Amino acid sequence: MIKSVRAVATAALAAPLLAAVFAAPANAAPGEVNLSAEVQGNDVWVTISNDNQLPVLCNWEVTNGDPEAFFAPILLRLVEPGGEDRVGLTLEDGNYHVTWNCTNLFEEWGTTVENGPATAAPFPFTIPASTDDGNDDSADTGSLGSLGSASGSLGSTSGSFGSS
Repeated sequence: MIKSVRAVATAALAAPLLAAVFAAPANAAPGEVNLSAEVQGNDVWVTISNDNQLPVLCNWEVTNGDPEAFFAPILLRLVEPGGEDRVGLTLEDGNYHVTWNCTNLFEEWGTTVENGPATAAPFPFTIPASTDDGNDDSADTGSLGSLGSASGSLGSTSGSFGSS
């Protein structure tokens, strides 16, 4: 009798915990996890910031729209609560689009969210950007297109990777 009471009590206490662990991620607050990118010439710096209370696992990639001409690696990074992760890449001249996703046990953020609405839109950028201001400066800062409130994800075909 004591064993059956113990078994029932254990099952009753474990059920909510198991439901929470295996539940689909909830809708995430858009501003908690963000990805931003900065372009300078052919160099791109991607920064993921995590203002959530839990660590997040993030992936991102960049494509140029031609799968035969461009094979972008998917970059996978772990970002601790309150932390940032910054990665530098060098890309060849061209037009690119960035997508990204970050997740923890309960929430998802990014352009490619499986459970719930996306918290950011994919965005285009060009390397190197045309300054077209009549000035013949050799430094080109690149273009991120229309970022809105979100950022993107990047990979490289012939890139030099750096982290800071």
